[in-house]
Amino acid sequence: MIRRTLPLLLLAAFSCSAAMGQINCLSGPAATKLVCEFPFATGTLSDYTAFNGTSNTSTVTNSAVQAATAINVGVATQLSQLPLASASAGTVVLYKQGVPVTYDNLGPIMTDRAQTVGKHRFFLGASGSQFVFTDIDGQPMSALPFSVYLTAYNPTNSSQILSTTYTTEQTRLQFRMNQFVGVATLGLTDRFDISAIVPYERISIAATTTNSVSYVVDASGNLLSKTSNASIYAPGSANGVGDVEFNAKYELWKGDHGTFSGAMNVRTPTGDDLNLLGSGAWGFNPYLVYSYLAKVSPHAKIGYQWNTQTELNNPTGAGKQALPGGIQFGVGADWAVRRRVTIAADVLGNQYLNTPNDVLQATTVTIPGTNSALKTETASNSTYTITDFSSGLKWNPTRGLVFSCNVLLQMNNNGLRSRPTPSLGISYKF
Repeated sequence: MIRRTLPLLLLAAFSCSAAMGQINCLSGPAATKLVCEFPFATGTLSDYTAFNGTSNTSTVTNSAVQAATAINVGVATQLSQLPLASASAGTVVLYKQGVPVTYDNLGPIMTDRAQTVGKHRFFLGASGSQFVFTDIDGQPMSALPFSVYLTAYNPTNSSQILSTTYTTEQTRLQFRMNQFVGVATLGLTDRFDISAIVPYERISIAATTTNSVSYVVDASGNLLSKTSNASIYAPGSANGVGDVEFNAKYELWKGDHGTFSGAMNVRTPTGDDLNLLGSGAWGFNPYLVYSYLAKVSPHAKIGYQWNTQTELNNPTGAGKQALPGGIQFGVGADWAVRRRVTIAADVLGNQYLNTPNDVLQATTVTIPGTNSALKTETASNSTYTITDFSSGLKWNPTRGLVFSCNVLLQMNNNGLRSRPTPSLGISYKF
C-alpha cells in the first residue's frame, strides 16, 4: 500500500536564493517545477526588492522558510503513502485433506490478502483514481489566509536592521491528481510471491493570491509605506512515473480457512519529487497480514513505514532529514454476495510520527507603527493519524478476469483531505 498527500510541497522554496541549502526557486532546476508554484504566486521570491534599496539577498531573513519546509515535509509524507489497489487475485483454491476447495470470494480491494497467487501463477492488474483535494487540516483550500514578514539588514553590518516588510494575502489553492497504477505479481512457490507496483500520475495545480497588502516598517517601528499588490495566478501541471514499489510476501502459516503472512514493501525514489510525483526518499514497510476464507471473509493488516532522507525535508538548510514514518493498519471484510460478485469494505489507518501538523495554526503578528495585526500560519511537529474508509464491489465475469469499482473516503480532517475518491480497476490471473 502506498499513501500520499499534496499541495504545499510548493512552499518548499519560500526563501530567496539565500535559503541556506534549501530548494532554490529563483534559479536552477527547481525554478520550473511545481514545487515552486506557490512561492511565485505569493510573491515571496521578489518581496525583498521593496526593502529600501537593500538588494543583498544573502542578509534577508524570511519568516516563512521554517513553516514552508515543515508543510513541505507533511505533504510529501502523505503523497508517498496514498492507498493503492491491492493484488488480490480473485478466487482462491485451498486443499482440505488433499481435496481442492474453491472459494468464490474475490478478496479485498484496498488492502492486501494473506494468500499468495500460487506457484507459477501470474497476476496483472491496473486501476485508476482521481484525487481532488479540498481542505488542509480542516481549513478550505479555496480561501487560505497567509502572511509573511521579511527583514532587511545593512549589507555592511549584518546586525543592523534596515526595514521589515509584512505581507498579508488570501490564497486559493486548486490541486488535483489523476493516478494510474499497474501491478504485476509472480508466484515463485506455493507460499511466496513477488510484486511490482508502478504508478503513473498527472498533477495539476493552480495558486491564486488576492487582497495582498505589504507594509514596510523601519527599524524604529515607523511605517514607511503601505502597498496593495496585484493578484497573481500561477498554474502548472506535470505527469510521469511516480515512486515504483516492490513487494515480497510469504505465507508463514496456513490452515483450513485462515492464512497468516509476512511481507516487505520497498518504495524506490523514482518519481520527480520537485514536481510532486515522488517523495525523494526510499521507503521500507514490513507488515503482517491475516485472512480468513469464507462467504464473509475478515482480514487484517499491520505494518510500520520507515523512510530515508529527502531533499524535501531540510527545515534549517543544514542538510537532508528522513521523511517521517509510522504505523500502518487495515481491517475489513469481503462478502461473496453471489458466486461472481463480492462486496469489500475496509478501514485504513496511517500514522505520521513527529510530522509537521497544524500547518495552518492561526497566530497573529502585530505590525509596528500601525493598528493592524496579521493572521499567519505556523507549523509544529506532532504525531497524528489519517483514517480512510473504503467500500467497493468486485465482479468476475469469466475465468481469471475481475473488474472492480471503489470509493475512498477520509474519515477525519488531519492533513490534506480530498473529496470522496472513486477508482476503477481490472485484473487477470494467468
